[in-house]
Amino acid sequence: MEDLSINCKKASISDIISLYAYVIKLCLQKKNRDYSLIDEEYNSGMWDRPFKEIDFETLGGNYNRSDMNELNISPILDKLVKISRRDYDVKRQAEFLSFFKSYTQDSIVELGCGLGANLFLLHNSGFQNIAGYDLSINAINNLKKYTKMKGININFDACDLGNVLPKNSINGKIAFTYTCLEQCKHIMPKVLQNILHGEPKLVMNFEVDYDSSPYMVRKYFDARDYQNNFVRELKKLEQEDKIKILSIQKLVYSGTPVNRCSAIIWEPKS
Repeated sequence: MEDLSINCKKASISDIISLYAYVIKLCLQKKNRDYSLIDEEYNSGMWDRPFKEIDFETLGGNYNRSDMNELNISPILDKLVKISRRDYDVKRQAEFLSFFKSYTQDSIVELGCGLGANLFLLHNSGFQNIAGYDLSINAINNLKKYTKMKGININFDACDLGNVLPKNSINGKIAFTYTCLEQCKHIMPKVLQNILHGEPKLVMNFEVDYDSSPYMVRKYFDARDYQNNFVRELKKLEQEDKIKILSIQKLVYSGTPVNRCSAIIWEPKS
C-alpha cells in the first residue's frame, strides 16, 4: 500500500460488514434510473441548494458533505482503509491531474460536470481552455452565476448526452467524464455514439469498469440501476473499428468503496 503518512489505518472487519449491510439494504430498494430519478437526485436535489451554501471548488462542497475531516472507509486500489475524506481527496486530485499533464495546451471539456469541482481543479492548476456541460439546468445556472461573480473563464452550458452534442462542443478537444456515465445505462449505445460523432481528439472516462469490479461494487451498481455496460459497449465500437481503446487503468484513489473507478482512455478512428 502507498504510504499516506496521514491518519490512515486498515478498515476493520466490522467496517466491511457495515458496508455489505448498506449494499444489501439498497438491493432491497432497487431503483429504475430514468430521467425523473436523475432529476430528483441531482437537478431538483443536491444541485438545487441555495447558492450561498455551495462550495463550488471542492468535491465535498459540491455534494454538501459535513464529514470531510472524519475518518471514512475508502479504497486504495484493492485495499480498504480509513482516512479522512479531505486527505483522501488531496490524493484523488493529484492522481486525476496526472492524466492531463500532457494536455496543458489542449481544450478540455467535461461532459456531466455537475457543479464543476473537477474543472475548477483544472483551472486552479493552470489549465486555460476548459468547459463543462451537464443535464442539470440548476447546476449550470449556479455555475454561470459563480464564474461571473469570481471572474473565472470557464464556459458552462446545458447538454443531454442522450441527444446530439452542441456543435463543436468537443470537436478536436480532450473530452472527459467523471462518474457521469453511471447514469446512462439505458441509453449507453446512443451516448457513446453522440460522443463519437462529436469528433473529440481523445476521451478519458473516469468510470467504473463493471465486469472487473469487486462483487460489492457490482451489487451496489445493480441496486442503484447504474451502468453495467459502458466498457462492453466501448469494446463493441472498437470491434467495429470506430475507436481505439488506449488503456483501462484502475485508479489508486477511485472514490468510494462502492464506486471504484478506472481511467478508460480511447480515441476515435478516422
